[in-house]
Amino acid sequence: MRRDYLAGAPVTTVYFGGGTPSRLSPAQIGQVIDSIRSVWALDSLTELTVECNPDDVTLDYMKALRALGVNRVSMGIQTFNDDLLRFLGRRHTSAQATDAVYTCRKAGMENISIDLMYGLPGQTFEIQQHDLDTATCLGVQHISSYCLSYEEGSVLERMRRDGRIIPADDETCAAMYTRMCNHLRSAGFNHYEISNFCSPGYHSRHNSSYWEGTPYIGIGAGAHSYDTRSRQWNPSDLYAYMTSIERGCPQFETESLSGTDIYNELIMLRLRTAGGLDISSLSPADRIYVMKASDNLISDGTLVLENSHIRIPETRMFISDAIISSLFR
Repeated sequence: MRRDYLAGAPVTTVYFGGGTPSRLSPAQIGQVIDSIRSVWALDSLTELTVECNPDDVTLDYMKALRALGVNRVSMGIQTFNDDLLRFLGRRHTSAQATDAVYTCRKAGMENISIDLMYGLPGQTFEIQQHDLDTATCLGVQHISSYCLSYEEGSVLERMRRDGRIIPADDETCAAMYTRMCNHLRSAGFNHYEISNFCSPGYHSRHNSSYWEGTPYIGIGAGAHSYDTRSRQWNPSDLYAYMTSIERGCPQFETESLSGTDIYNELIMLRLRTAGGLDISSLSPADRIYVMKASDNLISDGTLVLENSHIRIPETRMFISDAIISSLFR
């Protein structure tokens, strides 16, 4: 029904995520891949990722995914500390997480990404260091690491509000971020986006397409799509999503992007990356605006200007939100 959304552009990456895809059987994942292939030729496909829970990983399962063409797996490990895993409500243990990485490698998976978290209540620098040491010793190719956030309405936010947990302060989180950057750089990882690190050549091609403004189509309840001019998102209610398709009229909401929206998104996405923003790609008016807005930031080292690119240096990436928003129109 939405085969024309990408306007004939080749599909170069496919990402199974936004939930727990590893609860699906290989046969079910294969059905989805076959459906994609029936609509879009996958001759240009370079990366096919499946998110997996560590406790779902078995040798047979990973071999089956490899046979389907899956060439990248992403696991939300979060930490290798069992007490913190229980606090986060994760089903897996530290031992299961490490075993899952070894199992993926044994199955022939050569591009393995893991997620870690820092800034957790009760997480000391020693615990974080153990997480980093363990992750790098496992020989994974990609690490994403995020600071714990307290989303409105979440269990953690209620616990924070009620005083049942004490969040890590900003100074501690900033220090953990710096320690992480230094450790992963020493281990040979490239810091190519605020929260993402990779061995050379193993950046996430799919996620990089978001930061580069490449059009994408989102399939599933709550999934978002982008065609450079507008965004649209499917109903988050699964029943509403399914019944609209069964009736032959998929439901979604759309937001048309103004010139200001496009400029602000470009600033927000490109400055997340180590490469930064090529100001020569902007319109003359936007170029003048961003150079004027960034003048003082460049002077004090908050931004770096090199060969027509402005970027946030690693030492300031932890406060990137404030820097980026100061350049918005």
